[in-house]
Amino acid sequence: MITQQITNETIRGKLPSVKCKLCKAEVKKKSQIVKLGTNYGVVCNDCAEEFSPNDRELIYNMLVAFGGYYGKLRTPSTNNYKVIKALAEEYQIANGKINIASLDVRILHKAFLYGISPSQVIQGFKLLNDQYLIEVL
Repeated sequence: MITQQITNETIRGKLPSVKCKLCKAEVKKKSQIVKLGTNYGVVCNDCAEEFSPNDRELIYNMLVAFGGYYGKLRTPSTNNYKVIKALAEEYQIANGKINIASLDVRILHKAFLYGISPSQVIQGFKLLNDQYLIEVL
């Protein structure tokens, strides 16, 4: 009888949904319970496959500390290259005026809000650095 009530469409729509701790996507069928920081949380299948345990923990801790969720600022027209280029320009703007460690944290947090993984940030910065060296030569 309880199962029948839960499967009833009017009741099922009122039940709270489980959301991924990283990207806040509604977890439908496949998910994992993983260690995040000092707690455990539900992570959607996409985040579980895309991120290593260390990356998941880094993203989770950063977003808990500074707010938001992974991909919050992402739109269909978001271009990762342009976002990474803008983030790289923040290093040039700061140019010794701010502590480099705090700048690294701020840039990583912004990247996560745009849905850019740590490995994509590193690859993007390497690509920009290589392009800059080619232009200089």
